[in-house]
Amino acid sequence: MMYIIRKTFNPEIFQGKYKKKNYFEGWYYKIIDKKMENVFAIIPGICLDKDKKDKHAFLQVLDANKCKVSYIRYDIKSFNFNENKFEVEIADNYFSDNEIRLNIENEDISLHGELSFENIVKYPKSISKPSIMGPFAFVPFMECYHSIINIHQEVLGEMIISGNKVDFSNGFGYIEKDWGRSFPESWIWLQSNHFDKDDVSLMFSTAKIPWLGRSFLGFISFIRIKEVIYLFSTYSRAKIISLCYSDNILKVILKDKRFMMKITAKLSNGGILKAPKNGLMNREILESITAVVKVKLTDIHGEILYEGEGKNTGLEIVSEIFKCYKGKGD
Repeated sequence: MMYIIRKTFNPEIFQGKYKKKNYFEGWYYKIIDKKMENVFAIIPGICLDKDKKDKHAFLQVLDANKCKVSYIRYDIKSFNFNENKFEVEIADNYFSDNEIRLNIENEDISLHGELSFENIVKYPKSISKPSIMGPFAFVPFMECYHSIINIHQEVLGEMIISGNKVDFSNGFGYIEKDWGRSFPESWIWLQSNHFDKDDVSLMFSTAKIPWLGRSFLGFISFIRIKEVIYLFSTYSRAKIISLCYSDNILKVILKDKRFMMKITAKLSNGGILKAPKNGLMNREILESITAVVKVKLTDIHGEILYEGEGKNTGLEIVSEIFKCYKGKGD
């Protein structure tokens, strides 16, 4: 199978083989130990600017408990990938959908070890919907593409962090990715798979999407309750009934013809990550991965299908336009 076709239907693999400028690609790993005392986001990626003066590979590491972010640059030549499956290497660091190996050592951070993932829950895909973006995955001029790789995974292994051995076994993790020219002008992103003992995962994202000289507010969201995934998205004709953000509290109501979902999240302290703009990692955004989210899913008759609270929630809110938004009708 040709690479161009294989990458379209397998968005987890590296997409940028033929890209030379104004391009970024990054994978997002959230790793949390059993006691939830060690909470990390680890982001490998590359960026290619217009003039090729600042092209490089990178690793970003967010230590949630310390609210500290480390950004480690690597020569672009240290980046290697597998065309046939999701495998990426940056220097001595290795990433796939079922394993990571880290060897990071500088004056800012020391992180060494191997973690493997088991009991992985994949986001379902099909020929017509190769990723959570649905049919938008086939549109060639989007500024940013998004894919969820592992909705949920159990973690095995240990890491040596600043000289201290940390056991991540029986902890939880999550993997997603983004690629394209730039992150959106404005967006909200939320994700949690720590709902006490419930086998539940939640994700919500909305952004201002450029489209043929104009823009629209698009969104994708799902809640997975055991084996069932309830999807709310622009392309599935669901609607944002309301969205408000005030005093560090985000409230969202989503609805389609069969279900309604209410999300309330409280932003907590976080770290400042670098984000891409035309291939340059020169934007700064605040991300928390210790936020708390409450979710309630009902059918159209008001019967509660699930209600619970998620911890270790990833949350980014980038823009003032989300102060208060009302959807068009119900």
